Amino acid sequence: MRFIAYLIDVVVAYVPLLILGVISYRLSFIGMIFALGYFLVKDALPEVGGFLGGQSIGKKLMGIKAVREDTGAGLLGDYGTAITRQVSLMIPVFNVIDALMVLGDEKKRFGDKWAKTIVVKA
Repeated sequence: MRFIAYLIDVVVAYVPLLILGVISYRLSFIGMIFALGYFLVKDALPEVGGFLGGQSIGKKLMGIKAVREDTGAGLLGDYGTAITRQVSLMIPVFNVIDALMVLGDEKKRFGDKWAKTIVVKA
């Protein structure tokens, strides 16, 4: 489910980039800023009309969320923890290893370990 949620988030982040890039090469910069911003803070997004509230769009659609390991509290508004979770996915080559760690016994990526979070059913 995490992988499908990630794919949904990729679409959410990159569709605006592609649309703006088709309109104008200069506008694609705004799309890149949006994509980067979304990926960094997607697990801490505020509630919008009863939607999101500490979940990325992909996680919300898949019925999962990232929570703090020690308290079980969601990441709503906790941008520091959300960014810490995502940093490992932005390091070339390392991101592939990190993503594959979800298949291990702990079901945790490096980002989860660094931020002390786990992904649970919402």
